[in-house]
Amino acid sequence: MKFQIHIVDDEPTVAQSLKRILNSNERQIEISHSGKEAMEKAEHIPYDLYLLDYRLKEMDGISLLNQLKIKNPEAIYIFITAFGNVETAVRAMKAGAFDFVQKDQNPDVIRFTVQRALDTLRLRKEVHLLKNSFFQEKTQRQIVAESPTMKEILEIAEKYAQTDCTVLITGETGTGKNVLAEFIHFQSNRFNQPFLAINCCTIPPNLMESELFGYEKGAFTGAHTSGKIGLIERADQGTLFLDEIGELTPDLQAKLLYIIEKQEFLRIGSIEPQKVNTRIIAATNVNLEKMIEEKTFRSDLYYRLNVATIKLPPLRERKEDIIPLSKIFIDEFNRRFNKSIERISEDAAEFLINAPWKGNIRELKNLLERVMILIEGKTLTFKEIQRALTPYNNGISNNDQSFFSLNLNPEKGANLLQESQKQLILQALEKSNQNRSSAARLLGIPRTSLNFYIKKFGL
Repeated sequence: MKFQIHIVDDEPTVAQSLKRILNSNERQIEISHSGKEAMEKAEHIPYDLYLLDYRLKEMDGISLLNQLKIKNPEAIYIFITAFGNVETAVRAMKAGAFDFVQKDQNPDVIRFTVQRALDTLRLRKEVHLLKNSFFQEKTQRQIVAESPTMKEILEIAEKYAQTDCTVLITGETGTGKNVLAEFIHFQSNRFNQPFLAINCCTIPPNLMESELFGYEKGAFTGAHTSGKIGLIERADQGTLFLDEIGELTPDLQAKLLYIIEKQEFLRIGSIEPQKVNTRIIAATNVNLEKMIEEKTFRSDLYYRLNVATIKLPPLRERKEDIIPLSKIFIDEFNRRFNKSIERISEDAAEFLINAPWKGNIRELKNLLERVMILIEGKTLTFKEIQRALTPYNNGISNNDQSFFSLNLNPEKGANLLQESQKQLILQALEKSNQNRSSAARLLGIPRTSLNFYIKKFGL
């Protein structure tokens, strides 16, 4: 593991001396002589460790640290100064510095301080890798975050994971709320404890209470002689994911609120409350605030769940993730169906990127599964996608796609040729969900020609 170290000192001799003291095979050391230079380099390189001069000419080290932390919050920061005292050391530590050393200290002290910081960093990275490996091993899933929105969401999710607060995940059906919930669990300190999930709309209300809380022996007619441990108890020390939380009945909402606040519950038929340490993550694709107005969801539970909220965007708003997601699904189906697809053609990629994906990631995966069942060869083409879409086609039949109609009014001076071109282009765009490549194929013309006519007619 090679560490990137950045020394920021406006005295060149001091900076070179520090570099010489700290130089080793496992370290790549960079020097900047001003805060501005350091900020410019931070734009391009995610440094692991900064050694900051406490008194720079154009700005003080505290201000520089605050700016650098915005760019790289995971880095470790050590202050170095020739004017050390208790007051400046305390100020530096409050600002988030790992340590504070004086320039005139023994080189061994500086080496020890830096090595201690790097050992801390190495441990952090190893824990992060371990959590990620647990996530992929246990779930067989990857989270794709090429789009800026998803990168920001994962950063927020990792921060939420370091706490035990409840998390509410919202978003359309098929956006991957369950995958994000698992990611939060496996990034938390509970990563090696149970992660249990239940979809609240798949279990009848009269059975949901026993599924969540369990019951004592003989609690009701038909209860097992040995009783039953509920999901809340089984997820003790771990995480319970409640998908479609809006489907819970009002009485179960009240009981769930009690558990979140008190961390204790009653099995059905029991009079002794039991303590649990179960983290709750909830998800919904409905507007809970509207449900509160309609008196079907408790406001106090909503505000308790809403401590930390993440809204997952629909797939059509994270286009940069579509092709990476497609490749993951293709690899999965290659293994499952014994196929050997190696690439996605340009026209197929364009269709995938621009399709509306009303069913989000789930719809994308289902389509690719149909394609992979039928496909032969090593390249996924638009033709293969069309073949898989033919029976479905989002409500558009094959006859509808190939049928065009014209409604022309031969008024004096009207250019009927241009009017017919406009109508044909508009119909083709509508039939192909505004996908220009698909529309061009329907019209039998190159996409470049279609773009020319769209611009020409101002469509």
